[in-house]
Amino acid sequence: MNQCEAVVVAVSGDEAWVEVPGRAPSCGNCKTADACQTGLLGLTAASRRYQVANSIGARVGDHVQLTVAGGALWRASLMSYVLPLLLAIAGAAGGQSLAGDAGAILGTLAGLGGGLALLRRNEMRARREGSLYSLQVQTREVRFKEQS
Repeated sequence: MNQCEAVVVAVSGDEAWVEVPGRAPSCGNCKTADACQTGLLGLTAASRRYQVANSIGARVGDHVQLTVAGGALWRASLMSYVLPLLLAIAGAAGGQSLAGDAGAILGTLAGLGGGLALLRRNEMRARREGSLYSLQVQTREVRFKEQS
């Protein structure tokens, strides 16, 4: 499971908009305390907002954990890049064999369109099921020093 801290910025009905900071926290391997500065010359990415089901009744300003199911990011990346590409290649090959270069162009566009339609259908199904991500109340562990 992948987790990150987020802040609820808006709530509408049973949906919540959460904002995830753009910089990754530091790993502790260097002196940088705020965030990792090794990627892309230390440039910071803008924060990102996501709309998720508000199953915990979070309110604006609440700090929450956004949890993504294990393997979901890898599968989503694979589907987003490979599926449309393979369908475009298959459409181009089929169109080429049926109608030459013009058919290849139309087949490529049809394959890309079909791939994007499948991705959209899978996204809508995942949103309905709600199994890919969830919100959890953020907890912090507090340890008291022992008195000597």
